[in-house]
Amino acid sequence: MSIDDKNQEFELIMKTSDGDEILKNSDTVLVRFGPKRNGIVSSWLNGGYNEDLSAVFNHQLSQENIDKYGDGGILDFLNDLSTDFYNDLDLRSDKLSGLITSADMNSYSIACEKYRGIEVIAITTAGARVNAVSAGDIASYYEINADYRYDLEEDESNDQNNNQNPNNPGTINTILLINTKLDESSLLLSEMIAVEAKAVALRDLMVSSNYSNEIATGTGTDGIAIFSNMDSENFTDNVSKHAKIGELIGKVVIDSIKDALAKLQWLTPTYQLNALVRLDRFQYNLDDFYNDYLPSHMKMEDEDDKRKFIVSLISISKNPELVSYVSLIIHLLDQYRYGLLSKKTVLKASNSILDNQLDRDEWQSMKLLLDYIIKTQLEGF
Repeated sequence: MSIDDKNQEFELIMKTSDGDEILKNSDTVLVRFGPKRNGIVSSWLNGGYNEDLSAVFNHQLSQENIDKYGDGGILDFLNDLSTDFYNDLDLRSDKLSGLITSADMNSYSIACEKYRGIEVIAITTAGARVNAVSAGDIASYYEINADYRYDLEEDESNDQNNNQNPNNPGTINTILLINTKLDESSLLLSEMIAVEAKAVALRDLMVSSNYSNEIATGTGTDGIAIFSNMDSENFTDNVSKHAKIGELIGKVVIDSIKDALAKLQWLTPTYQLNALVRLDRFQYNLDDFYNDYLPSHMKMEDEDDKRKFIVSLISISKNPELVSYVSLIIHLLDQYRYGLLSKKTVLKASNSILDNQLDRDEWQSMKLLLDYIIKTQLEGF
């Protein structure tokens, strides 16, 4: 472990009503449990279900350690981290579990919701610009018996598959603390709601998958830890989205993810109010569009003309009215891809929007780009 990773002192940033201490230093957020807690953690280190942990952490990896665990040494790294790094906190390594990320720990977010006797706290770090993925996207590797193979045979999607890098930084990690007692099945139900809530947060922000035309449902390396209070006099028997506890779980996860994304990567509704950003998930190439698609009378003679054309696209891209029309066309393309509308119907409706709503001279560049994307998606231009 490098000297840079052995950061100095932890500071107390919050103490929960249950007595948990939320501590932070420059590369780790750690929860030292007050009551006896049971929980589930998606970790190589004491992961799964556990009733005997004293703390859980979320640790920011240095590039040196990303390279190290990328070579297959992640469990050894976590064991070293838990053994050496937390001695000052008097925490036994076999009583620790934790998550790892490349996200800056200074961009953590804490959200809390209470209702009568129930309190739920979420502590999240989040990045989603370079590793966002939608469930069901083409994989980047095959692994069995710890043997990793990257030579996947996905004939129809080789280009997308080859562009994937599972070690790209981009991770959403959430630690969830619940003040009532839950059994193992209720913890799993809590996790299910939390994972759905993560997808809601990304949907609300229209975060694009980096590997398909879909809205992302997470990233390729997300982690979660959920703990309940075994010392509590109260227990919750029914965890569902109909139950108040399910609502609270959903709210804190959504709020903390949105806040963490805004802090780390400025992924906000204001940033997403941009037609070019909305179109990102169609993975178009401006050079191909400009060189291969523009009608001959629109072709420019030199790079400066090309630059001016692209600048015109950028200059109009944040117009809210234009973004709304672009969003309508995107939604039509989505419905075609899902099999909900026919190609003929989508093409007719999209062309109607182009002809009747994007007929302004200053929007001509965006109209041409949209026509290119529509034909690419519907006709394989």
